[in-house]
Amino acid sequence: MAFTLLATAGRIVHRLIQNRGLDADALYLECGLDPAKLDDAKARYPVDQMRTLWNLAQQRIPDPCWGLAAGKDWRPTDYHALGYAFLASSTLEEALMRLARYYRIVIQDTGLQITSNQDSLSVRSMHISTEAAIPTLQDAHMSLILEMCREVYGATLPLLEVQLSHPSQSCDYEHYFGCPVRYDDDSSGLTFALSTVRKKLPAGNRDLANESDRILADLDEFLTGPKLTHRVRQEICRRLPSGNPCAKDVARELALAPRTLQRKLREEGTTYKKVSEDVRKEVAQRYLKDGRHHLSEVTFLTGFSNQPAFSRAYKAWTGRNPSDDQGPT
Repeated sequence: MAFTLLATAGRIVHRLIQNRGLDADALYLECGLDPAKLDDAKARYPVDQMRTLWNLAQQRIPDPCWGLAAGKDWRPTDYHALGYAFLASSTLEEALMRLARYYRIVIQDTGLQITSNQDSLSVRSMHISTEAAIPTLQDAHMSLILEMCREVYGATLPLLEVQLSHPSQSCDYEHYFGCPVRYDDDSSGLTFALSTVRKKLPAGNRDLANESDRILADLDEFLTGPKLTHRVRQEICRRLPSGNPCAKDVARELALAPRTLQRKLREEGTTYKKVSEDVRKEVAQRYLKDGRHHLSEVTFLTGFSNQPAFSRAYKAWTGRNPSDDQGPT
């Protein structure tokens, strides 16, 4: 399986590299990564190429502590709806549980494990690949989680202990984390007092958290759902306002060869053409029934270049003219 990373999360290391005086765009291109995808909320980068990028940056940045600055460079939108869901959580425990549940949306080869006892709660990073060989990446990972927690709790957030799976380096870890640090551990993690993580947070917003959860559930299904058809439908929907997407473009976004895409859809009892037409028909009917969009807008939103072409297609799909199904404005 080819693991991927949310492209917007790649903005964090891009900022880190740029802040160290290097040309981040050039470094991305050197690793075969398109910097233009950094602001595309649905785009993803191959994890292997991102690891290559991180190793290359580590070679060119002399400071062994540069990964600790990652948390200061994090923005909520870097993690899509997960950033806002985290910030809107009622307690730090709820925020960390939410982060662990949906972290595979950010990166597919890394999981977060939450464990607790009567006194403490720990969040640990579990890796399928070899992050242990990149100490600055481990530092960045712990820095990001800590700064997210400080964002919702406050700068005085107390930690009981930090675990790092790499040896001690010439970085003032104890000062940065504000607690004892254990090195050469089995995995990297943060440990909090249970009373700390269960304290009510002043910025908690249940409605915003629930709405963000809904978006995250859709994203999670898109990434891990058993049927390719669903993922193709989602990608077609996203691209429709820019024109009717072709199978080649959708296949590339899903990291598949066009023939593989078509073969897998046939195995699921459909074709790309049928999925595309079904999506356009459903989108058109939804917008027409809503009644808030002019026919010209519905034409654009369903990927047609002109209104007559849309009207012909709609009549072929339904046997009716678009105006017959348009709801009251």
